[in-house]
Amino acid sequence: MRPNLLLAVTSLFLVEGFSRPPNLPSNIFLSARGGSSQQIQPSPAPTPALNSKLGSIESRFTLDELLDEVTKMNGATRPISKQTRLDRFALWSKWSGTIFQKTWRSCFIFTLLNIILCLKFKYIFKVNISSLKEAMEKLDKLWHMQMTLTTFIVAFFLNKAHVIWGDQLANGRKIQGRLNDVSILCSTHAQRDETGRIKPEAQYVLDKVARYERLFSVTFYSSVCKSHERIQTPEALDGLVSRGLITPEERSILVKIPPKARHHAVIQWMTDTVVKASSTEGIFHQSANMHFSFIDKIQQLRATYGSVPDKIDDRMQLAYAHFVQMLVDSFLIVTPFAALAEMGNFSPFATFVLTLFFQGLLDLSKMFLDPFNNEGQGEDGDYLVVNTLIQESNAGSERFKGVVTELPAF
Repeated sequence: MRPNLLLAVTSLFLVEGFSRPPNLPSNIFLSARGGSSQQIQPSPAPTPALNSKLGSIESRFTLDELLDEVTKMNGATRPISKQTRLDRFALWSKWSGTIFQKTWRSCFIFTLLNIILCLKFKYIFKVNISSLKEAMEKLDKLWHMQMTLTTFIVAFFLNKAHVIWGDQLANGRKIQGRLNDVSILCSTHAQRDETGRIKPEAQYVLDKVARYERLFSVTFYSSVCKSHERIQTPEALDGLVSRGLITPEERSILVKIPPKARHHAVIQWMTDTVVKASSTEGIFHQSANMHFSFIDKIQQLRATYGSVPDKIDDRMQLAYAHFVQMLVDSFLIVTPFAALAEMGNFSPFATFVLTLFFQGLLDLSKMFLDPFNNEGQGEDGDYLVVNTLIQESNAGSERFKGVVTELPAF
């Protein structure tokens, strides 16, 4: 049966080759940035072609379409992740973004291998399939022991991966929250005239801070998401100038800064604007208290956004991920043979089901370990929609200064 085993191994690698988008690392668990998050390494700006195979909707946009998306001000156009009703029919009817979409190739290959084995033993070797159990008793024992181990390890691996996905979602929401804190803090302390309207000089500062909040979101997510790396190019910066997100002077400064570090500069611009305004008469009430509160919010924001690339780097140890991959692969390779001896003519269906669930658990874990779809593990699946995070932040930057332009009499 060595040729069959060789066929199984070859088929597995064919499945992996067809499933993985081109130009991506062969191991998704390797560091996405290749270095400590505390080090800033200048790097050339990427070209749009780098994002063409990631599978996410954002990677299919032209540069102008992507810039239009990240500068929208009227809220998110899509939910943060795929949504559906939770009733049975709605869930079973889905294909895009599900494990069926991810695992059908593996299921087809291993089930086909099992069918070939069934036909070969029955019609070529003239062997009664039901008599194979005794002949393959040792393999059957190994298979059952490995099934128990694989079930436990992969289920635990999935849980750990989902925690990482949830942490990144929580960080995205916390970043939005800290930016909103800055907005309401500045809007609340802005000085107003006798009618309750914000004074022009205070309004200028609020508008500038709001614009820097939007610019921070765009520059930050373009530094951690490959689908948005194109925003780091000089052409994209020109597009941001034409859309009013940055001024020509700010563009000339940003282009000199390494693309991965531009959001740090924007945070400093925002801080400098508020600090100078706090020391200027006629802009903020209780400017000393407002100054310290603002600095505290900025420090919280820095700690939160700093953990996003850190978690991309630290998402999983290579040895752990390598072991889980080998465990699942070896189990699935043995399954067509062991299922044939254990279940006879019922083995093709058993092989399909076992491959669907065990390969599905591993593929689902990989999707969770790639929350921004930087390596194409999500395809059209359940990755975090970065445009939604940016658009919601854009709307939040105008929310408080827009709805409280006037106050009732004190």
